[in-house]
Formats: sequence, structure tokens, C-alpha cells
Amino acid sequence: MYVSMEIITILATAATTLVATVSGFGWMISRMDARFAAVDARFDAQEAKFDVRFTRIEQEVFEVKIAIARLEGPTPRLIAAR
Repeated sequence: MYVSMEIITILATAATTLVATVSGFGWMISRMDARFAAVDARFDAQEAKFDVRFTRIEQEVFEVKIAIARLEGPTPRLIAAR
């Protein structure tokens, strides 16, 4: 069986193009993973700051609720005791 030089060139070109496409896609995926990891780290840092802030606000609201309850006094009874 005789294979011409053009057929060998076409097969080599197809194989090279396939390898280049697959490696380019792999490179793109690895870059995207690195980007997503960086963004996730940034979000985790922001989330930690917000958790501290929300905890502090929650404590302040709790203290305000206690202060308001102390100002209002006990709840009045429906029937006054004599």
C-alpha cells in the first residue's frame, strides 16, 4: 500500500491541531481554576470580616433589647392583685 506525502502531511497536521486544541483547553481550564480559587479566597476573607461584624451587631441588639425590657418593667397583669 502506497501512502502519498500529502496524506502523511494531512494526518500530521490533524494530529498537531488536535494536540494543540486539547492542550490549549487544558491550559484554559487550569487558569480558570486558579482564578476561581483566588476569588473564593477573597470571598472567604470578606465572609470572615462580615461574621465578626454581624456577631458584634447581634450582641449590641441583644443588649439594647435587655435595656428596653428593663425600662418598660415587668408586663402588667390582667387582674390586679389586692
